[in-house]
Amino acid sequence: MKAYDLGFGDSADKLAETPGGEPLVLKAAVRSGWVGSDGPAIDPATWPRGPVTGLPMMHALTLALPADYQRRGAQYPAIAFFQGEGQFANPADQVEADAESPDPVLRDLASTRVHPQLQLMHDEIGGVFALVWLTAAEYAAGPVAPPADVREEGTPASTDGGTNAWDNTSPTIGIWLAERDDPNVGIPPVEYDPYTSYKDPLTDDSGWEPWAEPLFGRSHLGGTAFPVQALPEGLTQFYLEIEEVGGLNLGGGIAQIDLESGVFDWACP
Repeated sequence: MKAYDLGFGDSADKLAETPGGEPLVLKAAVRSGWVGSDGPAIDPATWPRGPVTGLPMMHALTLALPADYQRRGAQYPAIAFFQGEGQFANPADQVEADAESPDPVLRDLASTRVHPQLQLMHDEIGGVFALVWLTAAEYAAGPVAPPADVREEGTPASTDGGTNAWDNTSPTIGIWLAERDDPNVGIPPVEYDPYTSYKDPLTDDSGWEPWAEPLFGRSHLGGTAFPVQALPEGLTQFYLEIEEVGGLNLGGGIAQIDLESGVFDWACP
């Protein structure tokens, strides 16, 4: 198998490590998705919703996966990742769908349903994220706008400390994939384990090994992991590590999403 770097930009010859970030040169990069508020072409009724607020989650990225990373089979060749309500959303204030309600949000919520390939994920502090496995058609017909904002005029923005598709927007920018020259291709990341073939990117004095330093700071599929804090347990070689892209709020940190085991984690400095 291979590992891949992600670059962001409107053309392969003008890429960055993150949208608006430092320039990044990738060889033979291929357009493989996008970041930003517009999402994949899923049925609007199945756009992921916050389980407490009922608000549509903010789309962060949609990515077409190389064959080795299509862990739910070739019928689902792409993924979409969303961020939703934050740690301060109070379960006691959970909204209830009601098709007869005078509140247009509750009426709208009554018409929604769960996407059949939804993976709902919670972080350690109570934030909500979603991963949706996409068919080729759902990927190819995007990007498309999120469900229309049905709130009444004057309704305040969400104050739960999280994000949603109506209050948090960012431009659509292309994702490009290119093969990553990485000694840990095909090896599950582990931390400080001398009994595996996984090469630790850190030196004994906590600096970067010469081969690792050029790889640091890039979003990527597979290869060497660069967690901000401890490495999440249960990562396989089939994981996505992403910086703050597409409007994501990770506290200036990095997230890992495992496409095989379902492990999800993020941490900030």
